[in-house]
Amino acid sequence: MKLIFDVSVLAWSVRSNKAKTGIFRVIENLLFQFLNDQDIDLYLSSIHGNFNDLKEYLKNNKINLPSTHLFVPQSSNRFKDKLFQTYLWIYQLLDRKNSPRFFSTFFVFLYICLSHPVLVLFGLYRYLYPIPKDYLSRQFVFHSTFLPIPKYIQNSKARKVITIYDLISIKYPEFFVGNKDDVVWKLIRNLTPDTNIITISEHSKADLLDSNLGLSDQQITVTPLAASSCFYRVDSQTKLENDLSQFGLNYGDYVLSVSTLEPRKNLKSTIRAFLQLPSLKKNPKLKLVLLGGRGWGDSLEEIAGEYPGIFQERIVFLGFVPDEKLASIYSGAKFFVYLSFYEGFGLPPLEAMQCGLPVLVSNVSSLPEVVGDSGLYADPYDLSSIVTAMEKMIGGNEFRFSLSLRALERAKNFSWEETARLTKKAYINSNENSF
Repeated sequence: MKLIFDVSVLAWSVRSNKAKTGIFRVIENLLFQFLNDQDIDLYLSSIHGNFNDLKEYLKNNKINLPSTHLFVPQSSNRFKDKLFQTYLWIYQLLDRKNSPRFFSTFFVFLYICLSHPVLVLFGLYRYLYPIPKDYLSRQFVFHSTFLPIPKYIQNSKARKVITIYDLISIKYPEFFVGNKDDVVWKLIRNLTPDTNIITISEHSKADLLDSNLGLSDQQITVTPLAASSCFYRVDSQTKLENDLSQFGLNYGDYVLSVSTLEPRKNLKSTIRAFLQLPSLKKNPKLKLVLLGGRGWGDSLEEIAGEYPGIFQERIVFLGFVPDEKLASIYSGAKFFVYLSFYEGFGLPPLEAMQCGLPVLVSNVSSLPEVVGDSGLYADPYDLSSIVTAMEKMIGGNEFRFSLSLRALERAKNFSWEETARLTKKAYINSNENSF
């Protein structure tokens, strides 16, 4: 199987750790699976044009592919990368969801007519068309793991597969106020009958089928995710103490939550519920520790004003933590809480479960698919439900121990080997469903 696998997202991580999101982990783990798969003749692309960052990512991860299997222009350099990304940035400004369709189409067409000769003049022809036509035949599968497929690939004979992780930004745009990313909208707008879709939960598949996009059940393949190997239960007390001390934490003295600070993640309710816990008086050292980037939309100044003093004392923002320390951060927590309003899958709870951590999650969207009967649920829209569930977790040592054992067993049902196997199934389907 000849596979062109787009890894633009992995190259972004060279510039910023903020790019190491759940989507980053999905793409990276699939890449590692395919690199060792004898059935796959693997080619890598970066349709975002960040070629030098891609080369640096591959070098940092000791990934060596023949030059014929890496679609990077020979004359690429950082100046050309920057110039091409400026071109893409302007293109995206013109091609907006809320722009009148006629004007958007006209200005995009005009922009292409004016800009492409300039890009060619600066030696960027291969940036516009990095994958030669010979590699866009029916023998090849092109998998866009995040970004919309460029027109020249879309119009080619190559079999097309895209990953749509969820439809949250389409179904619930109120969660994305302040975030002008139209990636999912463009993916849906550009769908063609011969494009096969990968999504990451049965719930997301149902959303796609219910969205009047004209999709068939056979066109969509569900590939549940898995937790990375850097998530495991740390049994060494010495390692736990050493790692946790670097972050000013003590074993069992904190509740953990992981997410980008954005409206959909419902961190405001998580924080409010925690600060309202009656048992805080009996647990003077207990803190709520938050991992993840700042994101957009939500400001926590309002909550800080509601709970002066105790907010600063009890809420800890760790931000980005290196992968090699994550297992200890998870393993040292009393329990894990994830009360998102909506998820396409819900990777953080699974990562916590693989570390043997009891989990408290929302009872909505795909989270019950992931957690099953191995966790405790709460209504993310009901603060009293969250407080009650947190109290049950804090006060029940035997209950937490029982959930911990069940979490470890449940996590064994998910593996990247299985995710890769199902992804390959989507590639096979692309041959059967294309016409």
